[in-house]
Amino acid sequence: MAVDRLKSTWEKLGKADPLWAVLTDPERRHGGWQVDEFLATAAQPVARVRELLDDAGLSLGDRTLDFGCGAGRLANALAEHVKEVVGVDIAQSMIDEANRINQFPDRVEFVAYDGHRLPFEDESFDSVVSLISIQHSPPAVQLACLVELQRVVRDGGVLVCQIPFRPSRPENLPQTAMRARIELVEVPSPVGVGQAAPVRARVTNAGDRVWPAGRLIRLGNHWLRDGEPVRWNDGRADLPHDLAPGASVELELPVVGPDEPGEYELELDVVQEAVAWWAEAGSETVRTGVTVVSGTVVEVPALSPQQELVVDPRPAPRGRDDGGMEMFGMDSNLVRLLFTHCGSEIVNIVPDDMAGAEWESFTYIVRRGS
Repeated sequence: MAVDRLKSTWEKLGKADPLWAVLTDPERRHGGWQVDEFLATAAQPVARVRELLDDAGLSLGDRTLDFGCGAGRLANALAEHVKEVVGVDIAQSMIDEANRINQFPDRVEFVAYDGHRLPFEDESFDSVVSLISIQHSPPAVQLACLVELQRVVRDGGVLVCQIPFRPSRPENLPQTAMRARIELVEVPSPVGVGQAAPVRARVTNAGDRVWPAGRLIRLGNHWLRDGEPVRWNDGRADLPHDLAPGASVELELPVVGPDEPGEYELELDVVQEAVAWWAEAGSETVRTGVTVVSGTVVEVPALSPQQELVVDPRPAPRGRDDGGMEMFGMDSNLVRLLFTHCGSEIVNIVPDDMAGAEWESFTYIVRRGS
């Protein structure tokens, strides 16, 4: 189900605004990227990859896989350094755009895959590069991706993978600021098992100071059954702007029906990520009953484009703003253990800023073992 959601998300993004979905500069939305300008942005990260490999005495070799290639930005830049590049992505719409703007059709190929097993033989690449891609996959999908990347790289080849670790802890608001009044505007019921649906709510700052946007302050939800939580973390909706005491904003929160049919309570609360759910500081939550049924409920309204996914509006460097894309960190010790378990060597773990200023992120340089 996680793979299906991921594929559906990126298919839609690839059809709507593929270049912006890869590089979400807010000023370039709705077709604002020029192709040449978009492709030119890959020169610096690819140069950094080359530098890290040179420092480790490694190379990309002759055949490189660009994993999570999107519209082919990195693949085109990598073609300046290797004989053959294959870009692979879960979304056919992204592959279609990558083929359309391919600058090296004789040496760069783009392939869509099903999100499970890569359509390549074992040890068929000298290297793999994956930047700002794995961070958008749910945890179980991340693990599967890394195992597959290990599989398709030859013995002695290299993997260069950027993955965020965890959100940087934001500056804590005082508890007197952690006060919210939440009013339900629209709640769909019933909701299908695993079905995404929008909840609309009005949130008022009932605290004593401004809630600053970009501080990971979000409306979130829990699912409860018989008073016990069955899913604590689900949807998120971010503040569109700073919110002064007494001011209100209407938000659309994307929630996903629990895995089993039945009667549930949907609870809404405000959270400052990596700090606290505000109920812990004395803020009031709001609850409502929701019926969850087997199958898809056709009449559940569609999510609006602005809130179709969990939003992460962190103020990232160089204009990155991944509004609309889910972000998932992965513990660096887990990455290390996974590759070590597979017989590979972690050559270097380098801090980077690719996931934005609100995330700790690392680029892993891995020499593939047998």
